[in-house]
Amino acid sequence: MVQYTHMMNQTNTVKSSSKDILAKCMAVEDITVEHRANVPTAYFDTKNRVLCLPIWQDMTNEVYDMLVGHEVSHALHTPAEGWQDFVGTGKGSSIRHMFLNIVEDARIERLIKDKFPGIRRDFASAYKTLHSQDLFELKDRTIAVTDELIDRLNLHFKVGLFGLEQIPFADDEKQYVTRMANTESFEDVVALAQELYEKHQDELPEEDENGESQSGGESGEGESQDGESQDGSESGDGNEDGSESGSESGDGNEDTDSVNRGGEDSGQSQDDDTDDGESADSEAGDSQDSDGDSGEMEYDDYANDVNAAGSSQRAFEKGVENFNDSTGAKYTYHTLPKINLDEIIVDFTEIESMWQRIDPDTISERNRERADEWATELRTFLNESKGTINQMVQQFQMKQAADASHRTQINKTGVLDTLTMVNYRWSEDIFRKNETQPDGKNHGMVMFVDWSGSMSSILKDTVKQLIILVEFCKKVGIPYEVYAFSSNRYHHTLEGLDRYSDEYRDAIRAIDENGHQYTKENEDTDVEPHAFQLYNFLSSRMTKKQYTVGMSNFWLTTNSISRYGGYPAPRCLALGCTPLNEAIVAALDIVPAFQRANGIQIVNTVFLTDGDGHGMGMQSYRMRDSSNADKDILRDKKTRKEYVLPRGSRHAETDALLTLLKARTGCNTVGIRLHPAKNIRNLRYNHWGSDDGAYAAACKQFTKMNYTTADTAYDGYFIVKGDLKVEFDALESLQDGASYTQLKNAFMKGNTNRKTSRVIATQMVNIFAV
Repeated sequence: MVQYTHMMNQTNTVKSSSKDILAKCMAVEDITVEHRANVPTAYFDTKNRVLCLPIWQDMTNEVYDMLVGHEVSHALHTPAEGWQDFVGTGKGSSIRHMFLNIVEDARIERLIKDKFPGIRRDFASAYKTLHSQDLFELKDRTIAVTDELIDRLNLHFKVGLFGLEQIPFADDEKQYVTRMANTESFEDVVALAQELYEKHQDELPEEDENGESQSGGESGEGESQDGESQDGSESGDGNEDGSESGSESGDGNEDTDSVNRGGEDSGQSQDDDTDDGESADSEAGDSQDSDGDSGEMEYDDYANDVNAAGSSQRAFEKGVENFNDSTGAKYTYHTLPKINLDEIIVDFTEIESMWQRIDPDTISERNRERADEWATELRTFLNESKGTINQMVQQFQMKQAADASHRTQINKTGVLDTLTMVNYRWSEDIFRKNETQPDGKNHGMVMFVDWSGSMSSILKDTVKQLIILVEFCKKVGIPYEVYAFSSNRYHHTLEGLDRYSDEYRDAIRAIDENGHQYTKENEDTDVEPHAFQLYNFLSSRMTKKQYTVGMSNFWLTTNSISRYGGYPAPRCLALGCTPLNEAIVAALDIVPAFQRANGIQIVNTVFLTDGDGHGMGMQSYRMRDSSNADKDILRDKKTRKEYVLPRGSRHAETDALLTLLKARTGCNTVGIRLHPAKNIRNLRYNHWGSDDGAYAAACKQFTKMNYTTADTAYDGYFIVKGDLKVEFDALESLQDGASYTQLKNAFMKGNTNRKTSRVIATQMVNIFAV
């Protein structure tokens, strides 16, 4: 009998991220790894390819590695289907499931140790640690040949192989040790489990008046004592089969435990080990009345009868459950639903139709005059901006030329140059040369503009900057798309309905219930984006005529809904809330489609907003009621990468989504925050925290240049003065008769103003030229 010790006195810190990598490498598959505090043991969901690892107190690295190895072997070798035929449902299914688990554990642990011999030491150390904590409840108990065969087999492959216990077997039972040690296929496992189960059923004694019986008791025939000593030698054979001498299953291969080995879901559970996600406990629920035949005991009843078949397994499982660290960090996993862009994007052709459907008779004379004034204003703005756009094009071409020169390579051809070969006496440079210039990267741009109410006072100035950038893209042939993200809905069933009426609300409810905008594929982890629309005002897909009409509609819409508007624009184009995060989710599909459609390498994705977006439920914990170790994790279904949301950050969801967007699409992300204030004081702790030096430098730049930068999840993040007007004429504010000094100062100041007033366009030119 081994000497038992208590819990480990020393807590080993296990780096979960390294275990994730270990699991994926061993599985030779990008399986999903989760860490959860509310699961009793490790398990593998063979259908969804999810390995769940518990958060245990005082877990050693060896135990963790054993858990990972055990579950990865399930991932590699246990099929998702096939077990149901034997296990079945209803009464007795739990016990049959237990028989199957025990036999399958022996197979998969042997296979993983054969595949990765180095992990054998971790298995031996892990089971020694767990056994020392009496998880099998063997303290003060002698294992006898009269005990249930399935329990002795279980103990043999979990502790007997490592010499931690002597497990006795009768001569006629050793064949089961050998067979269990050599099962190859899952079909072999099912066949052996069924045979062991039927043998168990056959050996059950008749039920007495009290309904009491002990399976396997009748075969003991008073051998309980003798058999024990006898067993000692016999057990030495069958047991060492993996341990030392290994008479039956081990063939003398001490660690042919490599050939056997059981290991419980890493200690246990089997929740999903041999099935597609249903736990053994849940199966027990199918058969509730456990007071029938003694052979039909329910799984939970093992805890009350140490002699019942499978009691060692249940004791181990319950012991492992007690190690679960319920006070530790909580991990909450989030995934994104499937987005339906057809129901989200409102194309420029539909926006044109919206405007055409407005009844001219409903437009007052005053609004007609306003529309004419705005149209004139747009033409004037486009004419005045031509010089600026030409300068931007020139700057862009110069940067491109410099980049091309940098990439130019001169190579010798190996062919003599007849003109210079006469110089062979004093120069080796007598060969012809080829000048090669690798192609530069071609760019495209997708812009998302905040169409929320808080943008009202700065929307017009923002749109002016965008128009300059769009005109620049047209001039140099860069593909582009301009979307406005808004919470205001558009759907053909909403046409003509008053947005404040019951009919409108009923129509919206019907749209949402049908899941038009997104489909939740995983009810447990998929988040629910708010309903929103993307209004595609401008696009490089437009014809010349469509562009003229689209630009006019964009300008008319902007003026109509801005602070001093009033023109009857389509109601859905009014300003709403800020679905920034939803726009990023949509960009996950928009950006790759845009890239394919235009045959471009780099997509620059720009988000212009004056604040943070509203959350989609991924920040499940709040600082006031959770541990700083708690984690919200966003998992990308396509790449299977995970992104931890920063704790205590108002833009944690946005940062995680941006990181995912960059990783999946390879695009450059540019954030432009429009800040309608004279200083950035209220943004300090969002971006600079207690770093006085960085904050002071940012303040100085914002005051001087009307913009500053900050380190965020964006590749480039600019905080731009929100009401920054685009200036063209440096001397337009001068009065008649101004002095020379006034002229000089106005020109110098105006030259700077012209540069800083085009912050958005200028910064994008710098990005495009790379």
